[in-house]
Amino acid sequence: MMLLMNTILRQAPVVLMHGITDSKEGLTDFEKYLKDSIPDLYVLNCEVGNGYWDSLFMDMPSQIKELTNCIVNDVNLKNGFIALAHSQGGFLMRAYLETKSADMPKILRFITLSSPLAGFFCGVTSKCGKFPVLPDFMNEIIDDLEYTDFIQNLLGPAAYWRNPYKLQQYLDYSPLLSQLDNEKSINANYKSNFLEPDLYVLFGSENDEVIQPHQSAWFGFFDSTDETVLKMEEREIYQNDNFGLKTLNTQNRIIRIETGMKHRENIENETFVKENVVPWVKMDA
Repeated sequence: MMLLMNTILRQAPVVLMHGITDSKEGLTDFEKYLKDSIPDLYVLNCEVGNGYWDSLFMDMPSQIKELTNCIVNDVNLKNGFIALAHSQGGFLMRAYLETKSADMPKILRFITLSSPLAGFFCGVTSKCGKFPVLPDFMNEIIDDLEYTDFIQNLLGPAAYWRNPYKLQQYLDYSPLLSQLDNEKSINANYKSNFLEPDLYVLFGSENDEVIQPHQSAWFGFFDSTDETVLKMEEREIYQNDNFGLKTLNTQNRIIRIETGMKHRENIENETFVKENVVPWVKMDA
């Protein structure tokens, strides 16, 4: 009986996913902070291609496939895992979660650190901050091509570039973010998958110099311009419960945490990780 109890109450494994222009090596210290705090923790640190450049120039479906292969090929995850992702890695995890088939490992808990879960946009009235390359490229060079196969296949982050000034073009083309949001049609599997994790723990910061708007970390986003940001509850996709946000929120399963930190401090600040992230990672499989 005791052996059975130990098996049932084993700490759930964690899958890490790095952000844009980063690699698994960029999460090495972060992984150490987790293991220092939870000695028996199993961590799988996934990587997209060669990490740094492929996270930017590999198309998003291929990035998601890389993450999926990393997950499904690890037998330690067969009973499910905690998704723990930074920056763009959170968008990849969301895509894995919604699009996965029933026989693939489940996400038991979904934790993100400053991730563009509701998309990304900047450059008209909002400042673009330090997001690498993409904003200026999208706004100044390929303004008329952002929602074309050429650009969507060239730049991974284009899959979640949500231009509030071109919402009809965005919806007509239906990049990956629009599909995950169930904006044009409802994919019941996406919604049922999204409801699987017990909790969504979403860290974000008004001082984040990369994610625009920073509220995207909590499923908030710009309205019809980049001057006004709608909170999650104010958005149509929430009010219509397109993919389960409203259901989760009414069940108190969405935790939004303001960190006040810069983008990379979320993974580099040892005290912050151990005191604020680790408690949410402690979970029995």
